[in-house]
Amino acid sequence: PALTLVRNPNAYVHTLRFSERFRRMLPAYFVAAIAAVTPVAAIQIGPLLSSCVDACQRGCAEIRSVQASREKSGGVLAVELKDSDDARSALTEADSAAQRAIVGALRATWGAELNVVGEEDDDDNLDTALTGLNFEPLKLDLFEDDIGETPEIDAEDVTVFVDPLDGTREFVEGRLANCQSLVGIAIGGEAVAGAIGIPFPAGDLSTDSTVISGLVDVGTGVHGEPLTRGPFPLDHHIDGIKYPRPHIATGDSPAPVVDAFREMSIERFGGSNVIYGGAGNKILAAALGEVACSMSYKFGGPWDLCAPEAVLKAMGGRITDLFGDEIELYGKDAPANCNKRGYVASSSSSPIYHDALTKALREDSPVIQKYRDSIL
Repeated sequence: PALTLVRNPNAYVHTLRFSERFRRMLPAYFVAAIAAVTPVAAIQIGPLLSSCVDACQRGCAEIRSVQASREKSGGVLAVELKDSDDARSALTEADSAAQRAIVGALRATWGAELNVVGEEDDDDNLDTALTGLNFEPLKLDLFEDDIGETPEIDAEDVTVFVDPLDGTREFVEGRLANCQSLVGIAIGGEAVAGAIGIPFPAGDLSTDSTVISGLVDVGTGVHGEPLTRGPFPLDHHIDGIKYPRPHIATGDSPAPVVDAFREMSIERFGGSNVIYGGAGNKILAAALGEVACSMSYKFGGPWDLCAPEAVLKAMGGRITDLFGDEIELYGKDAPANCNKRGYVASSSSSPIYHDALTKALREDSPVIQKYRDSIL
């Protein structure tokens, strides 16, 4: 079937075959990634994105399987803290199973030429577990009729970033609707495409997974269960008296810099603060128009942002760091403390002007100015 493109989350969903259109709109970074000499290995974006969608679906299946076992066993879940003082550093059997399924399948499909970076790559047990495992070939043709052939990209310029379970803390706490599986594609140091897997669209096991794919400057697609979110607030935020709009999404962190963001945003633009878990979930909320904007003052690494940034941009949204600078995270020359610069994401239809918000944060908030000085 043709790819379902969502050019604007407030607009109707339409279907379009765009192989020729894609060639005309080919972003500069695709062209720049084509080496002047014959590359060692070359990749086309369509098959690569297709494999990421399939891998993401497999990751979601593993997460759902762990949750099903958890429910059958009366809530038993093996949890390990990578940092004993930080509940957000939790590692569960769902993280491990999804990492094996996604990273193993991608490496088996593309070989050593493709750089695949998973959040849990530093776990020696996971790396050992991949040795000797066999994986069913990933689907490479999901976008065959939609994208068609494109210029080949040198594999050395491509990195796939995998967060097997974004929102592990939320998974442990049973807040399943906040959990996602993220597979993002960076080319030449920029987030270009990705897949966001939603293993629990209804917050439980009652419906199967949904995967949203996105390709910057082209559009987005939905795979699996139909997408039921956006461009309206979630049911528990729909009360306009309790939660006046525009909605500004943050996590539940009590950090002073988060409090300063909430206060500054509401003081300047009105509305109210709504709580979301997971980096990908907050960015997707902005992309879909559930919220006007979302923020986090820090995150784990490029695997947290690559896929959701690409999907957000494919939907016409905007993302910068907390201070209004472009996200510099995916290349070898990424600046120091880049993950501590946080992000602000806004929808294409946001009533909050993105640059005005980040300018106010940068220039008018002493708390955020102090935080910026501490990390730059």
